[in-house]
Order: sequence, then C-alpha cells, then structure tokens
Amino acid sequence: MKHILKPALSLFLIAAVITALLALVRNLTEEPIKTQRKNTMERTMKAVLPDASDFTEIPATLTGSMVRVFAGTKGSETVGFVIELAPVGYAGEINMMVGISKITETITGMRILRHSETPGLGALAVKENFYSKFDGRSLVPLRVVRTASAENEIDSITSSTITTAAIIKAVNEATEWFKGGNWK
Repeated sequence: MKHILKPALSLFLIAAVITALLALVRNLTEEPIKTQRKNTMERTMKAVLPDASDFTEIPATLTGSMVRVFAGTKGSETVGFVIELAPVGYAGEINMMVGISKITETITGMRILRHSETPGLGALAVKENFYSKFDGRSLVPLRVVRTASAENEIDSITSSTITTAAIIKAVNEATEWFKGGNWK
C-alpha cells in the first residue's frame, strides 16, 4: 500500500501546483486578452467603415449568419453600419465584418476576423486582394464566378469555392438586412 500511496501523493501535488499556476496565468492574462480583442474589433470596424469614428451595438433582427450589428457614427450622424457575421465555410465558421455606408448605400469594406479554412486555399480570403473586391460595391446580390465580368460578380478563390460562396452569402445577408430598412 505504501508503494502506491507515495507516487499517488506526488502526482496529486504536481497536479495541484500546475493547476494553481494555470489559474494564476489565466488571471494575469484575462484583462489584456479582453483589451486586445476590443482593440482588434475597433480597428476592424474602422477598416470596414472608415467614415465612422464611433461604433455602438444596436438591437437588430438577426437573420442567417448575422451575429451583431453596430451603428457607425461621426459626431451625431449615423454614417453606416458594421454587420458581424459567422457563415460556415469549408472547415468551420468564418467570423467576418461587412461595412455598409448609409450615405452612399455601398459596401465600404469586408474583413475576416477568424477562420479555420485550409491554409493556402480558403485562408487566402484574409488577403487584401480578395477583400478589396468588395470595397465600393453597390448593394446588389453578389454571386461567385471563375472570372468576374459584371458588377454583381466576385472571382472565386482558386480551389476554394465553398469558402468564397460562404463569404458572398454572408455579404448578401448584410446587404439584404440594410436594404430591408431594419435599421430605421
């Protein structure tokens, strides 16, 4: 019995010390992580709706993959909206934001926050040459094609049609929400 008790007590003490250290590290890093996430959200909102200086989450009827809606203001005027979405791509959720200008009624930007898409394929959606394709687009339903030739077409990311289609569907949901006047 003694030969079992000594190793068991040693393992218990090691586990207790490691658990205490993990709890300490979590407590020390919790606030910096929250601050970093908040700063990243604010930078992303500013990137997709550059005319706004402040952002406030607003109550909204959420449809499809919509997660939250933020009103972007400059002074006391609402200049547009940032819609956070989470469509399902090839390998899981694609957390993203779409900015829509209330003034010009165009898409002002799209950014991917987090994803688990295939590196080198679907992960190319985070590159500027893909997300810049949405800048300044009118609020017409978009569709995925191999070679875009019309205003409502977006080139598919090579070998990543599922990812591209999920992003396009989410952008279309955001524009439909705006065109539906749900923000009035």
